[in-house]
Amino acid sequence: MDPQKILLIRLSAIGDILLATPLLRALRAQYPQAQLDFVVKSEYAEILRYHPALNTIYPVNTKNGWPELMALGRRLFEVDYDVVFDIHKNFRSRYLVQAARPQRVLRHRKHILRRGLLVHAKINLLQNVPPIYQRYLDAAAPLQISPQPLADGRWLELFLNEQDEREADLAILANHWQPGIPMIALVPGAGYFTKRWPAEFFGRLAVKLIRQRYQVVVLGGSQDVALAKQIEQVVASTTGNRNPVINLAGELSLLGSASVVKRCRLLIANDSGLMHVAEAVGTPLVAIFGSTTRELGFFPHRQTSRVVENLGLSCRPCSHLGFQQCPRGHFRCMREITVEQIWNAAQEMLVK
Repeated sequence: MDPQKILLIRLSAIGDILLATPLLRALRAQYPQAQLDFVVKSEYAEILRYHPALNTIYPVNTKNGWPELMALGRRLFEVDYDVVFDIHKNFRSRYLVQAARPQRVLRHRKHILRRGLLVHAKINLLQNVPPIYQRYLDAAAPLQISPQPLADGRWLELFLNEQDEREADLAILANHWQPGIPMIALVPGAGYFTKRWPAEFFGRLAVKLIRQRYQVVVLGGSQDVALAKQIEQVVASTTGNRNPVINLAGELSLLGSASVVKRCRLLIANDSGLMHVAEAVGTPLVAIFGSTTRELGFFPHRQTSRVVENLGLSCRPCSHLGFQQCPRGHFRCMREITVEQIWNAAQEMLVK
């Protein structure tokens, strides 16, 4: 019998949730009449706010601890789900699965042992392991779904509304935006230090872009404001321009930032949530990878995306997530990626 009630659990973060959207699309196509719901942390719920495949979004504020989690578990039990996809596989998601008591539980493979061998012993048994979005799709193999990319080759997707577009318009208009001059977005932030190309390098890259008559917009969350300021200072000291870039770090909602990304000719980003946003809205991308590698599953996949990484280091990957400082103290994975390399990659993408 076809499932009538399906639940997905992926609590965080931006990229991981966007990587679940191919599974959402495939499930909705296979079961157009089913109830399809999603559990996500409240701070990331807006990513799915306008997703047409979803019936209900359950936002969880994990800062409220176990009482909120237990209350959600009771709600899920009352729904009586046929299938629950646990594509997070941590203690919170496992608790919710147990509380919901569905007829069937489906999970993806994390390849923890092979991942550990790669990170800690540099034994690579992950060469043929599919990327994360495909692993999520593979979890649904027992349901015999037929996943397909979108017509333009995207697998990820993100839905915006007029309010998000208006937020983006007002933000760039208030920051010396020049109509008719193409914008390139820079994203200097990332969840971990070892995933961040130095802000000084981003600043020097911004100078080259501005001199080639591009408008540069800097995006990120409140945690990235200091990095964005560093970029501004580098550009201002080099060009003498008082308003050298459109600095929107910490100024926009996530969907507002996504709307700006959608307007850009190119996004240049570290391995971050906004990197995945570019893939989801169809903006060409240059992604800079430091401490992590392709085998871990998070590389961009579109033909209009390009990855720049330091392939000459035996210490990569040093982690499957990242560190707040380089374990060996040299940070060569990022510091040896030159401004010229990123500039050349950007030029290649801009002429396509």
